[in-house]
Amino acid sequence: MTSTVTGKKLNLEPYTQWAQGVRFASSACGPATMAAITEYWGRKLGEPNLIGKERFRSKTEHINHLYARYGGRRWGMSARGFEKGIKAYLRTSLGNAPAIRLRSFNDFALYKAEIDAGRPVAVKFDKWFSLRWFGNYAYNYHWTVGTGYEMTEPNLWLIVQDNGSKRANGGFTASRERRIEYAANREVITMVAVDLIRAEQ
Repeated sequence: MTSTVTGKKLNLEPYTQWAQGVRFASSACGPATMAAITEYWGRKLGEPNLIGKERFRSKTEHINHLYARYGGRRWGMSARGFEKGIKAYLRTSLGNAPAIRLRSFNDFALYKAEIDAGRPVAVKFDKWFSLRWFGNYAYNYHWTVGTGYEMTEPNLWLIVQDNGSKRANGGFTASRERRIEYAANREVITMVAVDLIRAEQ
């Protein structure tokens, strides 16, 4: 008997933290996630020259800008740092309109609601600060871009862009889509939802 699969996936520009020219690439997953989400919102709002890659010469420059000015750290980016950084970047770039709403949570139903509403979600995996040191998770400490979900009986899946990976030979694999089982990783996940709301005209 075949399981019924339901789900949804958003179309986002992938950003790769290991791309040539990205400074401090090993800790640039937070800024890469921020860049992909703001690029998406730039296109959605019709303002790609303000908060998207069109403001910069390249995706690499976009990541480096966010790293340097909006919370990049050699040890990585906390969820609080991500929220503070993306809010400051959006406020600096767009002013007070649209209104910016951020929510931090760990709940598949809320994540699904964001995707269904057309809003990508930043998804952080962190077994170190959640004190789950000996667990086996998709990532030990890493930011990804939540772009969709799948629901099969009995599993719930996150669809994420992984921000790329470094190869042993010094090269890199570009950001790609991954399906990650939610229940198996729930203990180490933090999700940050971003919503930009234009005032009624």
